[in-house]
Amino acid sequence: MLDILRQGAQSWGIKILFGIIIAVFVLAFGMNRVQNDQTTVVATVNDSPILFRPFQERVQRSLELARSQNPNLTAEILAQMGFKRQILEQMVIEELMMQQAAKLGLTVSKEELAKEIHLIPAFQNESNVFDPGAYQNVLRANNLTPGKFESEYMRGMTMDKLRTYVGLPGRLGEDQARDFYTYGRSTAVISYMMYPWERYQNQVNATEERINEYYEARKANYAVPARAKIAYLLLTPATLADLSLVSPEETEKYYAENKEQFKIEEQVRARHLLVRVDENADDAAVKKAMQTIEAAQKDLAAGKSFAEVAAKYTEDPSGTQTGGELGWFGRGRMVKPFEDAAFALEKGAVSEPVRTQFGFHLISVEDVKPAGYQDFESVATDIANIIAEDRAAETLQDRLDQALEMVLVGEPLDAVAKAIGLKLEVRESGYFAKNQGPKELPGLSPENAQTLFDLPLDITTQSPLPIADGYLLATKLEQVAESVKPLEAVKTEIVAAITREEALKMAKTAAEKDLETLLKGESLADATLKETEPFGRQGSISGLGMNQLLASKAFETEAGSWLPEAYAFPEGYVLARADKVTPPAEEEWAAEKELWLTSLNERAEEQTVQAFVADLRAKADVRITNPALLEN
Repeated sequence: MLDILRQGAQSWGIKILFGIIIAVFVLAFGMNRVQNDQTTVVATVNDSPILFRPFQERVQRSLELARSQNPNLTAEILAQMGFKRQILEQMVIEELMMQQAAKLGLTVSKEELAKEIHLIPAFQNESNVFDPGAYQNVLRANNLTPGKFESEYMRGMTMDKLRTYVGLPGRLGEDQARDFYTYGRSTAVISYMMYPWERYQNQVNATEERINEYYEARKANYAVPARAKIAYLLLTPATLADLSLVSPEETEKYYAENKEQFKIEEQVRARHLLVRVDENADDAAVKKAMQTIEAAQKDLAAGKSFAEVAAKYTEDPSGTQTGGELGWFGRGRMVKPFEDAAFALEKGAVSEPVRTQFGFHLISVEDVKPAGYQDFESVATDIANIIAEDRAAETLQDRLDQALEMVLVGEPLDAVAKAIGLKLEVRESGYFAKNQGPKELPGLSPENAQTLFDLPLDITTQSPLPIADGYLLATKLEQVAESVKPLEAVKTEIVAAITREEALKMAKTAAEKDLETLLKGESLADATLKETEPFGRQGSISGLGMNQLLASKAFETEAGSWLPEAYAFPEGYVLARADKVTPPAEEEWAAEKELWLTSLNERAEEQTVQAFVADLRAKADVRITNPALLEN
């Protein structure tokens, strides 16, 4: 790929460009004689043909994209998805939109096209000016000609014009958006009484008959899947490495020739205290922040430790628990003003107030490491391991072949390990299920885990299974059939479940009885209500949990009235009284109006366009002329 694309790979312009290329443009692929036949028609859309070659190119490009995102896609999965039919449907929709744009007279002029293309960052030079050379290079790298690119780009712009045209009637006015905002941002408060299930648990009698019934009805919950156990060998450079074969002279030579690997950057270990203030804060806010900083400085001058002072004053959430500890860090890890101040301090010093985009900081440097190199003695063992593993990697394939020869003639794994010089002895896994694999081998693929599970008893893998850095050989040691836990093993669990289930029923009955009294306008003796924090319509209520139905009723019920039923929560049942509904303040709407208008209108326009396209599709005469081409 071109340097311009490498350098700008993270820019939005590049992402947009490739989004267009992936979604709309087609690349040239080697085609056989039939595929080069431009007259082969896959389908017609109101008598307009969709030709085989553009269809096949779209399929190929979409398949490449899909497999880059999901390498495990198989032909079977693609067939189940109806992959080719989905691609054809996309092309049908595009053709219908282009036909409709033509009816409405929607076009894109050459001037409009040129203006849009000139704004694509991938086609611009360092001065953000369109560069014809870069334009040609990018297209060439993606097997596109300017004519084809511009034709397809113009087609995309035309469809965008149609979407805008169709979506306009769906746009909301400010009053409508405000209604949505008020609905979504209003909060409710309730007062409630909890009927916890634990209050009634001592009234529950879990009889033997009830326990047996419960167990028989839920045996599937107590199933133990079939399990297996293996003995295994890991053949990797690390397990084959022999440190005894690495001489001191070799490690010293490696250190001398690769000294940059052991370079240590300049580092400081520091704590900080943060008082937040916005970069654009007014003088009053800055003064208030500085008063807090000055109070902290007085405590430090009085002899208090920096950790103690930071825990008291810092507005960094993590700092209150750690005393503002930051640990070791090098240059480039912190924002520039903070970094400059920290690296300018000597060990044990505390900075003057330092202002960054986050606010004011006091910085305490506890230790300093100058730039340099790790001592040879401290890394000698690591170097010996590197050399030994490099040598082992060179012999890995030969030793694997030797191991397989021994396995094929029936040699056990411990004999194999000894013969090929493995550092590690044969290991034994714990029990594992078919769909999980041994926990001792977390990097094993699902397919290889299944291979291990399906091994016959006492049989060793006849071919190695790939793992990170090497291979795995294994012998099936045990196979345990699927079973069900006996009743005695789960009896305590069942008694607890029955107790909770029956106690919840009692809690609900008690709550509903009291609700009848309250709805008559009568009061309950010794009733104590607890008020919630304000909550939204989503149903998450502080102190209670999630209950969408209760939340909805709280917004619908008149203040001071009881909600019409008892509501379930994990702890029990709740009776609730509506207290108040509070709409968002005018200043909140003013602050968020533009965001809401944009978001709501985008959604409304999209829904309008989707309905329009669905109507076009329903009325269209679409005929698949060559169904065989859609078979996966």
